[in-house]
Amino acid sequence: MTLLFSVISRLVCTLTIFFSSLLFSSIEDYYRITLEPSSTNYGETGLMEIPSARFLPEGTLKMGISASYPYEFTFLTASPFSWFEATYRYVEEKNVLYGPAVYSGNQSLKDKGFDLKLRILKETYILPNIAIGLRDIAGTGRFSSEYLAASKRFGNLDLTLGLGFGILGADSNIRNPFISLNPGFKDRSAVQGQGGVFSIKDWFSGNKAAVFAGIEYSIPRYGLNLKLEYDTSRPDLGYGNMKRQSQEVKSRFNFGLVRPLGDFIDLGLSFERGTEFRFSFVVKSNFSKSLVPKLDLPLNVIPLSREQQSRIIQDQRVFFRSLNKSLRDERIYIQGASYNEDSVDVVISQVRFRSYPRAVGRTARIASALSPDNINQINVFLMNGDIDISSVSLNRKEFDKAINNQGTSSEVLYKSKVNSPENQPKYLTTDYKPQVLYPEFFWSMAPALRHQIGGPEAFYLGQLWWKVNTTVMFRRGLSLNTVVGFDLYNNFDELANSSYSTQPHVRSDIQEYLSEGANNIARMQLTYLWSPYKDLFAKVEFGIFEEMFGGIGGEIYYRPFHSNFSTSFSFHKVKQRGYKQRFKFRDYETETGHLGLHYDFPKGIHSEVLIGKYLAGDKGATLDISRRLKQGLTLGVFATKTSMSAEEFGEGSFDKGFYFSVPTEMFYTKYRTGDLSFGLHPLTKDGGAMLSMHNKLFGLFGGTNRSGLLRDWDDLLD
Repeated sequence: MTLLFSVISRLVCTLTIFFSSLLFSSIEDYYRITLEPSSTNYGETGLMEIPSARFLPEGTLKMGISASYPYEFTFLTASPFSWFEATYRYVEEKNVLYGPAVYSGNQSLKDKGFDLKLRILKETYILPNIAIGLRDIAGTGRFSSEYLAASKRFGNLDLTLGLGFGILGADSNIRNPFISLNPGFKDRSAVQGQGGVFSIKDWFSGNKAAVFAGIEYSIPRYGLNLKLEYDTSRPDLGYGNMKRQSQEVKSRFNFGLVRPLGDFIDLGLSFERGTEFRFSFVVKSNFSKSLVPKLDLPLNVIPLSREQQSRIIQDQRVFFRSLNKSLRDERIYIQGASYNEDSVDVVISQVRFRSYPRAVGRTARIASALSPDNINQINVFLMNGDIDISSVSLNRKEFDKAINNQGTSSEVLYKSKVNSPENQPKYLTTDYKPQVLYPEFFWSMAPALRHQIGGPEAFYLGQLWWKVNTTVMFRRGLSLNTVVGFDLYNNFDELANSSYSTQPHVRSDIQEYLSEGANNIARMQLTYLWSPYKDLFAKVEFGIFEEMFGGIGGEIYYRPFHSNFSTSFSFHKVKQRGYKQRFKFRDYETETGHLGLHYDFPKGIHSEVLIGKYLAGDKGATLDISRRLKQGLTLGVFATKTSMSAEEFGEGSFDKGFYFSVPTEMFYTKYRTGDLSFGLHPLTKDGGAMLSMHNKLFGLFGGTNRSGLLRDWDDLLD
């Protein structure tokens, strides 16, 4: 009775504090018609310890932390599709040491894991959502679990019933039903501590399994989700060679609540296992739509009077000067223009719009407004990196109707032509060529972050870095790009563990590069870029390529305009840089190169396979799969397997990771290019290491084929 009173009193006090903010805010501040499903302690969508069959909205990213002794979970979850979730998780076990004191001192154990969840049946009026999920499939397996879950919503009430295996099946309340299908499901090896090893034979196996269940009830008026679950898991369960301190489980029933703060933050509080309180904090956003409304309307150009039309017909220089000035106001730059009998040619380059059709539409608006009535066709030729990439021929009458809300972009496309570049650069044959005075100088500066994530010392060690980026254009295609960084603040002095890799230290000396190169030259690269033939692109480069390597090399890229398939080949001879990242080099040098096979699937899905030699001399292949959503958010995963064995590679067995990039324009009212990119290797190892290159040809020209242009065609009228 005393213990019960103690638990209840602590719960009442905590809830009082948690709800107190309700007294100081209006209902209107947090009122919602519906509430989105929330996160489990592990990061995927669900209740507390058990997952549900719910998913994040497509294009959502969320980061969060869930803490209660002894486990502290930090996670990142992404939803590239409405039916798929992936979670990367970093765990600190505060009651277990990282290793022997001579190695890690008093550092607590750090662990990483990767989860996947896939919807296999979509909810209908009668049937529930059904999902299949895997926890900790590419980590050490300390939380290895598999599950099937079904969720059915009845108004604000969401019910979940599931079947768990591994850690999720620790309650062992039923016999594994899959044994009746195949006796092989009876045995579960529970081999752990081999990060990166996919123990497929153990999936959904074990003599016993467990049925779990949960209820989530939404109260939109007060902005609350209430949770109740029957928890069949036991994270402290000691499989195989993993021994942990036992934790008392007094109750299988867990209670929790989640309170959203606006659209971007979820606060959670739960009481679990009858013994512990857990707090969670989640930041999320849906990047499938712009976060800030665009207030960037097309330039308003007054159509020509009869007198002005006559003047242009008599003197075309008037047209070229007006066109040049108006396009510059849109930050679109003419590289050449021609005035023909019934058409106008405009060659442009620009770095303002991510969407090429939007740049075409803005150009065509201005060209149409400044053209006499005899002009029936407007031809816009696109350039990137001073190289022709494509052309769009628009029927002026159909285009003018569409921009005046009398037609659609699809109707414009029906009478338009989207073509590959010509054999000869178009700007060379135009009547008007703006004079360009070389060299041209461009620069920018801004704060930036350098970091190491998920190390044994701490989850995040980082540096606030003042980044100065300069580019000098000596002529078309020939440029010198330099990136210099100046340290503002860092905590890299906490780095303690050096690499013990037996392979060439092409990446594993990252700690030395971070701690000794706080002020550095990150890049100083001379590049010549050109197109030997249409749809074929090439470059050669020399200098400092990245923080760890410099040298000489080149790349070619073939992108047939009317195909979704493209191919590339790169080769570089490089030498390893000194830790301070100035102009000194170490003794190690090597050659690296790859053949790339690229294919674009529908719905923004891109795949590529790179085959070749890596920086440590190992040979193999990299598979990269990504998805780009309409607004520009890109989510991707990769894995590399080489001739380096799992034993030689070390923990993790092979190289893999994920990345995402968010267009910066999502945070602004005006259109702009640029991305906020984040990539994560669970482990920084030497195997499968690739050279980090500036302006890869696929990045410059990969989305400029016909299907890439048509993907964003609806932007033509913006």
